[in-house]
Amino acid sequence: MNKERKRKLKKILVAYSGGLDTSCMLHWLKAEYGAEVYAYCADISGLSDERRKVLIRKGLKTGAKKVIVEDLREEFLREYVFPSLQADAVYEGEYFMATALGRPLIAKHLVNVAEKLGVDSIAHGSTGKGNDQVRFETGIYSLSSKLEVIAPLRFWNFKTREDEVEYARKNKIPVSLASKTYSIDENIWGVAIECGRLEDASLPPPDGSWQWTGGRINKKETKIKISFRRGVPFAVNDKKMTPVSLVEKLNRIGSSYRIGRTDIIESRVVGIKSREIYEAPAAEILSGAHFDLERMVLDRETLHYKEKVAKDFSCAIYNGRWFSPLRKALSAFVETTQTNVTGEVIMLLHPYSYEIIARKSFHSLYSRPMATYAKGDKFDRNLAEGFIKLSSLDIAKRK
Repeated sequence: MNKERKRKLKKILVAYSGGLDTSCMLHWLKAEYGAEVYAYCADISGLSDERRKVLIRKGLKTGAKKVIVEDLREEFLREYVFPSLQADAVYEGEYFMATALGRPLIAKHLVNVAEKLGVDSIAHGSTGKGNDQVRFETGIYSLSSKLEVIAPLRFWNFKTREDEVEYARKNKIPVSLASKTYSIDENIWGVAIECGRLEDASLPPPDGSWQWTGGRINKKETKIKISFRRGVPFAVNDKKMTPVSLVEKLNRIGSSYRIGRTDIIESRVVGIKSREIYEAPAAEILSGAHFDLERMVLDRETLHYKEKVAKDFSCAIYNGRWFSPLRKALSAFVETTQTNVTGEVIMLLHPYSYEIIARKSFHSLYSRPMATYAKGDKFDRNLAEGFIKLSSLDIAKRK
């Protein structure tokens, strides 16, 4: 960024986590730009009161004029996660996109806070080769034409973590200087883990790399019932719960069985392949139950077309285009398909997986009299011959 643009920036809002990168960035921006610096932390994982207080103290001590921390878990689940669940959006078949879903929410609140504070620009701590820089900046640019975006990690002089540690030491920045084995991003919907030994794709993930599912495994099967209303989960074992309580409960149960683990080679937005491992117990359980209920209540054409939409929906999320006209249009379609996705699904959980053993809905298109081969069969077999001849007419051999 040139000197003239630097002089114009009087107030900067930092997307702040309290980690090494954003702590160094907060101090560095204040020193480099001579601007007032504010810090904003979107809590979508569930910070304790003590952790929240520590975060605010660290931000202020590092140089922020004000530190804002907001609990956004409820909004995150209702407005971002559950619409993705309704769409059956899973990137490249396995990634439930916990990180990708959080970025547009954070971008939205960064813009809102920036406008209230009257800041000139927003700074984030994403690297120059990852997906999150795309997601944050695309989200911000989709919502504001006035704000500058600064990404210090793309141009400052720190080349390694050790450089940042030394900068923190010299400037008495209160951060943990312990060596990080992995890069971890965590929220209520899941954990993303990369770097370290995981970069050797020919080796299995070390036991210590798993954050939620690395404890003692539960070998005793558990039966659970998930209830949905219009495609949104609202109860577990007939107990109505808030979105946060429901997801936290399923994360705890699923983690004990190591359900929701994924190890994939992923196609990043920026054009490279990366090796990532993920943990998303609640996401895996809810996704399986939701799709099973859809198969019971949606007609065949809608169900099959919706599978195509799911791929486009997941790409829109992954690529940071949550606020795009396409994603909004896809959501409008998905919403209409969820009218009858009300009912319950019973699952049996066991180590590393689950099985669906029963489901029920008032909107079920399954008819036992039409499906049975036993007494009570009401299917008219006389219709079959004409149906087959008509449906194969376009590929039948001509005489």
